[in-house]
Amino acid sequence: MKNKIDLKLPASYEPRKAEFEKYLTDAQDRIRTFSKKYGWEELVKEPFMDKVMIFDQKSEFDKMLLELTESDPTLELPETYCGALEQRILTIVSPEIYEKVFPQGIEDEFYSKIMAHEIAHRLHIRILGGDEEAMGPVWFFEGFALFAADQFSHSKLVLSKDEMIDIIKNEERGSYENYAYIFRYVAELLPLTELVKKAGEEGFNEHIVQVLGLGS
Repeated sequence: MKNKIDLKLPASYEPRKAEFEKYLTDAQDRIRTFSKKYGWEELVKEPFMDKVMIFDQKSEFDKMLLELTESDPTLELPETYCGALEQRILTIVSPEIYEKVFPQGIEDEFYSKIMAHEIAHRLHIRILGGDEEAMGPVWFFEGFALFAADQFSHSKLVLSKDEMIDIIKNEERGSYENYAYIFRYVAELLPLTELVKKAGEEGFNEHIVQVLGLGS
C-alpha cells in the first residue's frame, strides 16, 4: 500500500510537511496491520489513493468534497464532516480544525487515525468486491472504520443492552463513540469476517439483536 502519494498542503503548513507525511505513513501502517490480522492483506497491496489534500479552511474542504462527489455545490456539509476518500483523493481538514469541530474525537494519534478511518471505508468496499451497497447499516460501516482505525478504543463509555438496541435500529447517523462501542461488543462475539459478509443482507440488524441476546 506504500506508493508515491502526492501530498498537497496549504502554504502555511509547508514547514510541517514531514509531520503530515508521518501521519499518512502511520495511517497506512495501521490499515495494513488490521488487514493482516483478519486475512485481508492481499487487498491492501493495491494503493487506495494517489493524492492527499489538507485544508486549513473548512469551507475549502467542503467545496472540494462536493466537487469530488459531483454533488450540488450549494449543499451545506455538517461541521463535523472532516475527511473523505473519493476518486482516489483523500481530503481532510487540518488537525487544528478537527480539534475545534470534533473535540470528542481527540485522543492519542487522532490525526493518523482519522486518515486511517477514511482508508478503512475503501478497504471495506474492496472486501465486498466493490459493492458499496453491501456495507450494511450506518452503525456497522462506520463502526468498521472506527474499529480498523482503533478510534475510541480507550473510551470509558458503557452502553446498556437497551441503548445498543436503540442505536442499532436507528437509521439516522449518531455518535461515533456509540458506534465504536457497539462494534467492538459485536466483534468480540461474532467473527468479523462473517459480519462483513452478512451486513448487507436484509434483516441484519434483527439478526445481530437476536444473536447477541439483546432482544427481550
